[in-house]
Amino acid sequence: MANSTIARLLAASCLTVVASQGLTTPLHAAEASSGVADDPAEIIVTANKREESARTVPMSLTIASGDKLLSAGVRSPEDLVKIVPGLTVQPSPFNTPVYTMRGIGFYETSLSAAPTVAVYVDEVPLPFSATTKLAVLDLQRVEVLKGPQGTLFGQNTTGGAINYIAAQPTSTLAAGADLTLSRFSTYDAQGFVSGPLSDKVSARVAARVVQGGAWQKSITRNDDLGKVKQLQGRAIVTWDAGPDFTVRAMVSAWQDRGDTQAPQLLVDSCGASTAGTCGNPEAAAFRAYPRPPHDNRSADWGAGVYGRANKRDDSFVQGSLRLEKGLTDNLKLISITSYSRYKTDSVQDFDGTTLNSADNNTTGYIHAFSQELRLNADFDKVRITSGLNYDRFNVYDRIFYNIGQSVSADPLYFVPGHLLPEYTYSFTHQISKTYAAFLNGEVRLSDRVKVTAGARYTNVKRSFSGCSFVLGVTADWFNQIFGTSLVDGQCSVFTPNFPQTYDPLLFDKLNEDNLSWNAVVDYKLSDKAMVYGRIAKGYKAGSFPTASVVSYTGLLPVHQESVLTYELGLKASLPDRLGELTIAGFYNDYKNKQLRSRKPDPLFGTLDGLVQIPSSWSKGIEASLTLRPVEGLTLSAGGTYLETRVTKYDGFDAFGTPTNFKGQRFPYAPKWSLVGDAEYRFPLGTGHEGYAGVSAVYNSATSSVLSNRDTAFTAADTRQVIKAYTLIDVRAGVSFGENKVKVGAFVRNLTNKYYWTNVLDSLSSIVRFTGMPRTYGLQASWRY
Repeated sequence: MANSTIARLLAASCLTVVASQGLTTPLHAAEASSGVADDPAEIIVTANKREESARTVPMSLTIASGDKLLSAGVRSPEDLVKIVPGLTVQPSPFNTPVYTMRGIGFYETSLSAAPTVAVYVDEVPLPFSATTKLAVLDLQRVEVLKGPQGTLFGQNTTGGAINYIAAQPTSTLAAGADLTLSRFSTYDAQGFVSGPLSDKVSARVAARVVQGGAWQKSITRNDDLGKVKQLQGRAIVTWDAGPDFTVRAMVSAWQDRGDTQAPQLLVDSCGASTAGTCGNPEAAAFRAYPRPPHDNRSADWGAGVYGRANKRDDSFVQGSLRLEKGLTDNLKLISITSYSRYKTDSVQDFDGTTLNSADNNTTGYIHAFSQELRLNADFDKVRITSGLNYDRFNVYDRIFYNIGQSVSADPLYFVPGHLLPEYTYSFTHQISKTYAAFLNGEVRLSDRVKVTAGARYTNVKRSFSGCSFVLGVTADWFNQIFGTSLVDGQCSVFTPNFPQTYDPLLFDKLNEDNLSWNAVVDYKLSDKAMVYGRIAKGYKAGSFPTASVVSYTGLLPVHQESVLTYELGLKASLPDRLGELTIAGFYNDYKNKQLRSRKPDPLFGTLDGLVQIPSSWSKGIEASLTLRPVEGLTLSAGGTYLETRVTKYDGFDAFGTPTNFKGQRFPYAPKWSLVGDAEYRFPLGTGHEGYAGVSAVYNSATSSVLSNRDTAFTAADTRQVIKAYTLIDVRAGVSFGENKVKVGAFVRNLTNKYYWTNVLDSLSSIVRFTGMPRTYGLQASWRY
């Protein structure tokens, strides 16, 4: 399969190469109107941990400037799907966004889960997805890299990396402010001040506040949800400490005290069945519960956990120190040290009703320390980067559940005097230490040919402790079912010696190592076009789940996964600065893919647990095109076509039936992912300019579960389909005084499209997380 696929991709690339021989202007990657350089083809990026032109980087990447992010309405990492084809970001009921790139993702919502897509700010890692939620602030640009990134970036990843480049301190006084007023009484105000503090010291301070009213409404009562209350800040100080020695300190912080999103009830889990627990009163209550209308705002939710409202209180602070010392004209030593603390206390209800079935309270913390030391050697035809990396992560994750009206929690409904549960909670405490060494070299064999090769050795040591616990009457309920004698607050997870439970906790370890590598050959067709071929192997670390389970099997870890990637690409510029073109074909050979799927449970029938798919693959083609056919008009489009398949995996479906999943597609992996933008700028007099633009994003249908297509082994579970959708945004405005003042208006989701980005099974109900309805507003910007 891999050989035939690569042959077809190679043939397609060769045809494209022949067609490109007449291309005669410089290239840039993906975003022509980024505003980060006077010549859009000469954008300087740090994708390879050194500054270089984007048109010379032999890998698939998307670049967007801070101005582009602002105009496109990218306020958070979830909004990057508007500009990055092939990327999906799913919300989760446990307050952790999940990133998937080219179909490579890990839908695991535990705080301690290592992501497949790593996120950085100025190469400083945000090591867990929960810490990335409010990373978009005062940015120069964002670089999105696709494919394994283990040989240079601080974390091993199988899917890709997102690197936010913060706007840096300036040598002269500069300031700016941006204000957005939009629907639901939302205002988004941000600003910065930058300039010198002395001849050798400069600083930049940025802040942002977002507040807004509720956008969701209850279908059963006069109530609403969805208020926004966010605060962000960043300070950067640079010091020219001596000859070839610079120091940069950065402190970032954010706080989120808004509401959590309530999902929509789609169907009850039992449907027409009355077998087993589906015959109890709780199943009847879900079966009779009113369904919401098909619009983005309608939902329902309960009173929360212990009477608390569905709100979050999350905070994050990170400090980093970057030291750069030029040792000689050819050698530079770089040290990056960072420490961060994240804390969460969040109440969610993800059963879509007022019933107490999947109401939870997530509390926890992440303490993360990272140290990287690297040496850059730059010679005439040889460039070498070598380094060491150390990470230490201390993660505590606790979830309280109110399950008193859950369908699966009442198996003895036919027994007179049977008990019902109330609260349980689960926690995990994981400490991981990562040691890594990496080496990467580039050799220019001729004026046209460059070879790049790199490797990284990584050793990860992880310790685990945790359990699930019964509280109050839930202990008596548990004893009634299993004949045990647990007391309030006791661990309720059975060991392999049933009915013995762990006392006091389950303890475990996971120690792994790997060697990731990368090899690239790029060929310069002319000064204006290049082709490249890349083979890379990346790994993602294993982890333990945080889950409410009855059997020890629900807390077993997944081991590291690996992806072997083959990629062929073309980057070229069109004649007379008309535009830029990029094309890439890829094939991913996936081993031991980590997945959150179903596992048998002695009480609940099945529960979510971590599983691994021994063998699978994904392949596809990406392309982006930017055109400037006439002065002032910029047209851009990008797309990813993706195919994914499981080739070997035997597991369980949602009903606990043993199932062969061969031939299934990956969850959260739409076949088509398209983005497009058109903007026209026109003069309105000396120093003034008008603009009007429209952008669109399209994702074809996908699914949130592995049983997503009919095969010889299983039927598709159509309840958890994420339907295709197209979103259209429009904008228009005026700039004055050479862009120092801008005033504009926008409409997002112009057609008020009803769509959803995630579907989940709460064990009692199937629910959807909808996207935002139509929003509209005004924007104003000022620069000094």
